Amino acid sequence: MPAHARHLSIMADDLARARGFYKRVFGWTFEPGGPPDFLLMTGAGIGGALNLRHTQGGRALDGLDLTFAVGDIRAATAAVEAGGGTILLPEYDLVGVGRMIAFADTEGNTAKACQYERAWTSPPRDGAGVFRHFSINADDIPRARGFYERLFGWTFEPWGPPDFFQAVGVGQGHSGSLQGRRSIGGHVMPGIEITVGVDDLTATQAAIAQNGGTAITPPFQIGGVGELIYFQDSEGNIAGAMQYEAVQWPA
Repeated sequence: MPAHARHLSIMADDLARARGFYKRVFGWTFEPGGPPDFLLMTGAGIGGALNLRHTQGGRALDGLDLTFAVGDIRAATAAVEAGGGTILLPEYDLVGVGRMIAFADTEGNTAKACQYERAWTSPPRDGAGVFRHFSINADDIPRARGFYERLFGWTFEPWGPPDFFQAVGVGQGHSGSLQGRRSIGGHVMPGIEITVGVDDLTATQAAIAQNGGTAITPPFQIGGVGELIYFQDSEGNIAGAMQYEAVQWPA
């Protein structure tokens, strides 16, 4: 069951502060979206929301939480359990959206899967402030690779540094990778990282600093891809921002 990233949730301790940060840094906008302390996000090239930080199934969620669209939520549930993962929230109905689960993979990383009621096509991935890439961090790469191959039908191809694989089959408009878990700038990276594409990395770096965030790495070049920084937002969540070169990723 091929799957693609469809929704990004940002966890915040202070919604107004986080809203201002992402509006000024990436140009995203936010509107009330139902429950209290829940804002729907637009402009990121992916469905999105901003909500208060919380736990799920007794586990603290990463600061930036991804939901993957699947064709059959019951098959996804069975695949999580058969592959060594854990269901944190069993199948439930999100009215007007679809049937969802929350799960932890074999590496302890948390995410969600949803059988959406309506199809959705991601916008073109080029442009400023657009979600472009996710990375899955693993303690055991063969174990994690097998889990996601069986769960979502992705395949993985070696690329660049040791223990780094491009994910194939993650859907058009985004790219994905699998890599060894690591720390950067003294910070343990989240289980599933995201990278936002920007037009001007120098301007983005300045905007991060001016709006309560911190760059945790200086800009560095990834050959044939672009220039990248990692940063903490106003809530302490970690993500990447990259000024991309013209590059084609696997679909």
